[in-house]
Amino acid sequence: MEFSTMVLTMYVAVEDDPANDERVIGIAVEQALLAAELGYNPWFTEHHFRGPWHSNPIQFASYIAPQIPQDRYLGFGVISVPYYHPVRLVESMNQLDQLTKGRTLYGLGSGFPGIEPLGLGLEADYHRSGQATEDMLEIMERLWDFKTGDSDYVFDTPTQKGIIKRRVTPSAYRKRRPTVIRTASRDSSVVKAAQRGMPAFLGAFSAESSLRDQLRAYRAVLASSGHSAETIEDCQRWCTCDWLAVVVADTDEEAQARAKLARAEHLAMRNAYVERYGQIMGPVVERQPGKATAAAYAAGGDMHNLIAGTPDTVAQKVQALADLGLNHLLLRFLGEWPGETRWISESSMRLFASDVAPRFRHLPALRDPQGIDLQAAE
Repeated sequence: MEFSTMVLTMYVAVEDDPANDERVIGIAVEQALLAAELGYNPWFTEHHFRGPWHSNPIQFASYIAPQIPQDRYLGFGVISVPYYHPVRLVESMNQLDQLTKGRTLYGLGSGFPGIEPLGLGLEADYHRSGQATEDMLEIMERLWDFKTGDSDYVFDTPTQKGIIKRRVTPSAYRKRRPTVIRTASRDSSVVKAAQRGMPAFLGAFSAESSLRDQLRAYRAVLASSGHSAETIEDCQRWCTCDWLAVVVADTDEEAQARAKLARAEHLAMRNAYVERYGQIMGPVVERQPGKATAAAYAAGGDMHNLIAGTPDTVAQKVQALADLGLNHLLLRFLGEWPGETRWISESSMRLFASDVAPRFRHLPALRDPQGIDLQAAE
């Protein structure tokens, strides 16, 4: 079983000054290196106008890559594909894939609405509908398949255009494309990920269906889509469950108390950002009709499904995922590395790495998409 963790230092709003950028970038480097040392695959997210390094996570990762053990992967959750020209994005993804010998995991998605799409030249409706992402993914698939000598490939979207006469270089490392993990909050996205032979984020925030239902649908399509055994194995290995709020401590009571402290500091930072710059968008566990996503996010809507407890308590929840055949868990440990609750995050990282992860690392990824009867497991 694989374990990754997210590196986040976005909400330092009250210190949003160029003189503070060096300190925050340094903290992010420190967090990423510790994560890799403890056995996690460090993951990075993309945001613009919010934090000094999240705007260019691929470049950040290329700095981290030579400093971590060679058996670690670098992940991205997620690269906001509508913000790029498709040729430049495929070039950048392939380049890092080559330099890391295939150890990159690219979560791809739309990014959040708000000021980011407008700042990067996208019409709000085109971005919000998801069509901008679908257009980009279609073009990127064609670019990964294009060979020098093929007929010219012409693309033209509301934001990008191009005429391709030669293959994009470099290629991905020994594969048709790097490992791409597709966001799947919509049921249709689950099906598209399986059809394209991509691992998917399953059971993630705002999902239309339950994790079990998503797995059932994903695996059925994966098994019937004619993919190679290698592609199916890769999908099973890297289908990802995202835990948005995790605290591990010596007792359940202590974990809950630490979670309260960490959550309070995080929301204080987030609220300071809102007061200074206006609403921000982000993930929420459950979207409710008629209620603003921005308001739910500002109120901590991404931290409702808290995982807090002893290593034994947390391991029970990991076991429930393992029983469903999930092989990759992306953890977000509560605690602000630039703030006063860094110790909570770091302590959780260390305790999970020493007392939880070793119980599951020996488990192999599911090979047969139909190898677990999810109906019987209910």
